[in-house]
Amino acid sequence: MDIQKISLDRIEKLHPKIREEVKAAYIHVNKNLLGKGIKMGITQGLRTVKEQDDLYNKKPKVTNSKGGQSFHNYGLAFDFAMYYDNDGDGNFEELSWSTTKDFDKDGQADWMVVVKYFKSLGYEWGGDWKKIIDKPHFQKVYGYTWQKLLEKYYRRDFIDGTDYVKL
Repeated sequence: MDIQKISLDRIEKLHPKIREEVKAAYIHVNKNLLGKGIKMGITQGLRTVKEQDDLYNKKPKVTNSKGGQSFHNYGLAFDFAMYYDNDGDGNFEELSWSTTKDFDKDGQADWMVVVKYFKSLGYEWGGDWKKIIDKPHFQKVYGYTWQKLLEKYYRRDFIDGTDYVKL
């Protein structure tokens, strides 16, 4: 599995307002901040309203947000996970959501290296939320609520030639 290709493909579908910043940050994290044998991967990005509803209706529950209620629906949110090459063969065989694992033994949890960097760029981390904690989640919403974005969506207040709402 080509983690980088899959991740970059998912990044390309994010809202144009964050797309290049997320791409540059993703590359920087993997090239300069994480040790050998560790990769950050983007596991989710843009989701359609229908995809969101499908997730909402899954059992057991995987999301509390109906279609239109998630910043993923506007390309302003993404989820990540860590990939580890446990045997050093260049294949990243372990997918992990551990927030404490320090694979490169640098005294910092690999997950928290990613969190610290994205937060420094102004991304909100779901791990800081008080009600529903969502540790794989980042979003940048520019002061919008999902309700305001949904209004724009229904009004078709899109960037010309796209399905992305204007911010």
